[in-house]
Amino acid sequence: MEVPIPRYFVNQRAKALKERQQVLSEILARVEPSMPSGPSRPAMLRDEAVQLVQMAERMRQGRLRSKFMWEIRRDEERERRARESGAKELDREQAAICIQKVWKGCLQRRCTKLERQREMAFIGMAPDPKALGLSAAMLRAQLGEEFRHLRQADYEAEYQQAMVSIREGLYEVEGPDMREEMKEQLRQWFIECHDLTGRFPEFPDEEIGGSSILFAEKTPEQVKAELDLLEAEGQRKKDKKKDKEKTKEGKQKKGKDKKQEEDEGLKLALSKFLPVISEGFTQYQTIWGNQDESDNFEQRYEPELIKAQKRKEVEKELRLQVDELMREELQRLKLAVDREEGKPRKEKKSSKQQKGKKGGKKEKDLTPDRTLDSLYEELVLQGILKQPQRVQLADYTGDFCYLGTTLRMAGIEPTPSVMDIRQNITLYAILRLGSPTLHEMAPQVKSVLLAGPAGTGKKMLVHTVCTETGANLFDLSPDNLVGKYPGKAGLSMLMHVVFKVARLMQPSVIWIGNAEKTFYKKVPKEEKQADPKRLKRDLPKALKLLKPEDRVLLIGTSDKPYAADVKTLCKAYERILLLPRPDYASRYVTWQRLIKKHGGTITTALDVSALAKLSDGYSQGHLARAVQMALTERRLLQMPKKPLRAGEFLQLLAKADPIYSEEEKTLQDWYMKTPLGKKRLKAAQERADRKEGKGKDKKGKKGKK
Repeated sequence: MEVPIPRYFVNQRAKALKERQQVLSEILARVEPSMPSGPSRPAMLRDEAVQLVQMAERMRQGRLRSKFMWEIRRDEERERRARESGAKELDREQAAICIQKVWKGCLQRRCTKLERQREMAFIGMAPDPKALGLSAAMLRAQLGEEFRHLRQADYEAEYQQAMVSIREGLYEVEGPDMREEMKEQLRQWFIECHDLTGRFPEFPDEEIGGSSILFAEKTPEQVKAELDLLEAEGQRKKDKKKDKEKTKEGKQKKGKDKKQEEDEGLKLALSKFLPVISEGFTQYQTIWGNQDESDNFEQRYEPELIKAQKRKEVEKELRLQVDELMREELQRLKLAVDREEGKPRKEKKSSKQQKGKKGGKKEKDLTPDRTLDSLYEELVLQGILKQPQRVQLADYTGDFCYLGTTLRMAGIEPTPSVMDIRQNITLYAILRLGSPTLHEMAPQVKSVLLAGPAGTGKKMLVHTVCTETGANLFDLSPDNLVGKYPGKAGLSMLMHVVFKVARLMQPSVIWIGNAEKTFYKKVPKEEKQADPKRLKRDLPKALKLLKPEDRVLLIGTSDKPYAADVKTLCKAYERILLLPRPDYASRYVTWQRLIKKHGGTITTALDVSALAKLSDGYSQGHLARAVQMALTERRLLQMPKKPLRAGEFLQLLAKADPIYSEEEKTLQDWYMKTPLGKKRLKAAQERADRKEGKGKDKKGKKGKK
């Protein structure tokens, strides 16, 4: 099963994303005319153009003439052979029989071929020609979905307008009564406190809630629920202590007695999301459980629910106004009492003044006088903030590893499939960046490294994350930073501006291509001038400053991670995903998608299975280039008469260098040096030792018998 990506990540921010896209396009449009374009071809003279056209026309006429002469010579040769063999000329009836026989054979072969195609399509061994386009049901579903989106937008506008009108109505109708009731309550509180203590109380500050904390009474059920929760937490802590003691005792016993049986295994703790889910469920049950919606088929808003929500807002706003008035009234009362008693009154310092002295240190802002728009424009002009390509996660095609369990039973650890990589990208990057709640509650992942051979889709996945979440793309690749923000001061300014804009315009993705260059073991001579290790110290420091509420993710891509220092690289990147070359199932699906994407049609003449088998060792990038080169405009026009064949793609694919086994082995060896690779190796070793132990026990039992 695959975790789906919610559509609201982009749909709910469609307006903001459209405005941002427009601003980015305007800035790039201003920059692009001034940028130097590629080498321009000089205009051709008229005489040269005429000469070129004449040459092409003479060649065309020559080809037609040669074809015509070849047909004449072929007919003469046929007549000569007939005369030499002494064959008799057929009469009219025999010639008709011969033509009928050939024509009937042709018709029968055509019918047999169609029947075979229908049979293969029926048993699912060939694509159904009728199902190539969208069916009527699919078209109706698409139209219904578009109409539903339009209706949702209309209902949303109507709902927002109703919230404003209902709030204004409550403020005008119920506001005066609420204000008077609050005043009476506070005056009663003043009198009761004065009667009990002999002096007037201090009015609560606005920061701690004002007069609202005086009347925040809880029901017995709420108090009981809080007590139960505290007891449960205390019990949980006790259980944890007991578990720790048990584990210590277990370790001691294992040291003494090696034949003791192993524990049942790890027990998963309660999810952090469980209270949120149960709270949402109870809220749904209380509000909508007994609601009769038989008359509300169009799912319009409920005025009573809006009134209940807005009544609290109106009450909160009125309470602030009443608090100001009652503070003044309380001051006047105190002054009047002090005058009567003749006591000097001491002024109390507000909590704001007290807290001002205790203020902690804040992160230094290097650009306090600059606006967000100016910083955004500067990053775009410098080429740091880029426009991501529109790529959906579904375009990163592949299939699951169906032989995984079989390989594990044989003692071989299978390599992750394309779908495993896609699933991890969804869990680590897309869901966390798209949902603020998930980003705050789930274990924080600040950085991800995508390592693998060239052409396996690392950059594509970076653009996919930006597309699915509507995130900004900041390019901090060493090659992109050459000559930009020089010196230490420039580097600190660059990191400050990038992370400041990324936080303020979250979600954001900071991409570092060729991530191994930042943590080189030894910088090559030809790259020393570019200084690829500029970010080695400042990057980990900037990542440490990220808070749980900051939806900023660092994604690095590298096809030579073994060139970097393993320790520093693994400290900077918390999660490392090794992208393997595609297996047979993934290649089969990828060939089909690429051919259809570039306008090709898959027929029985094109053996996709053979293509997938013979393209073993090549990456998705190699397959994409081969399809793009093969399916030219001229070839697509020839397709109805000349269907596609596997040989056309294989000839172009053979020109590219495949992923050699030595490169794969180097990447695997490097991955085993990473923290997660070491854990995997240790787990595999323990599994192997366990199997050997069981085998010895069985042999011992047989010997005893």
